[in-house]
Amino acid sequence: MLEGLLIGLQTALSVQNLLMVIGGCLIGTFIGMLPGLGPMSIIAIMIPVAISMGDPSAALILLAGVYYGAIFGGSTSSILLNAPGVAGTVASSFDGYPMARQGKAGKALTVAAIASFAGGTIGALLLMIFAPALSSVALLFHSAEYFALMVVGLSAIAAFAGTGQVAKALVMTLLGLIMATVGEGALFNLPRFTMGIMDLQSGFGFITLAMAMFALPEALFLVLKPRDLQGDDGKIKELRITGKEAKAIAPVIGRQSLQGFFIGVLPGAGATIASFLGYAVERNIAPKKEQDEFGKGSVMGLAAPETANNAACTGSFVPLLTLGIP
Repeated sequence: MLEGLLIGLQTALSVQNLLMVIGGCLIGTFIGMLPGLGPMSIIAIMIPVAISMGDPSAALILLAGVYYGAIFGGSTSSILLNAPGVAGTVASSFDGYPMARQGKAGKALTVAAIASFAGGTIGALLLMIFAPALSSVALLFHSAEYFALMVVGLSAIAAFAGTGQVAKALVMTLLGLIMATVGEGALFNLPRFTMGIMDLQSGFGFITLAMAMFALPEALFLVLKPRDLQGDDGKIKELRITGKEAKAIAPVIGRQSLQGFFIGVLPGAGATIASFLGYAVERNIAPKKEQDEFGKGSVMGLAAPETANNAACTGSFVPLLTLGIP
């Protein structure tokens, strides 16, 4: 194992591959900042470039850099515009955007960067150590286990019903389940509730719904009340976080790095489930005083989904590299 790690480090630290990962991260970050575009779009564009390189290692590093960069870049538009760039950063807008409206956009971006880096780094270490063992565990998950995972994911509504709006949270959950039934069925490949509309064959896109719920209201708000902001001039100024804030997010990063990674190992789970579940878990286990701050600009509420989605991205490489299952 040690010999394999040394060979991998030697390959990854070559000048060509370092340039590939830097270029991939920059491209992915800029594309991820654009609301509505996700990592799959830019990866599809970059596949011909990767194939033409002729070096499998460099091609894989380039695409991985694009993937991670897009996931991180999506948090920028979530925080600054309340328009998630990718589905995995929707939960980041719950506390990131309120921080931006309070004039703390720079601090929110710093928290997101620290949490993303820590989650990805810890996930990479776990990937090197546990990949062979976890690949066999992932194969043990069948319909019953995935159903249980979905139930746990839906239980995240408890995190949003803590303010006494249980009925509203349940109605929105039911509405989401109803909308998820539209489109071709996964088992029989037959259209369901499409009403003969071809555009509904693939169902409702998650990122499209996120844009409609977050970006459109924000655009209307800025048109109707362009100066109704708590920040002074909208500029990004303070980037530093205090020692108290760093101490608060440290255990969150540790917990969500582990949880996000193991959720990402499961084929089909992904960063979106990990980010929502991470936010829900941290809100429910936080002290009462901190729970009240979630949704109003909590650094813990921002660090949780950012850590979880980046760790899940790393975890998703376990079934990909060991079993060939994305």
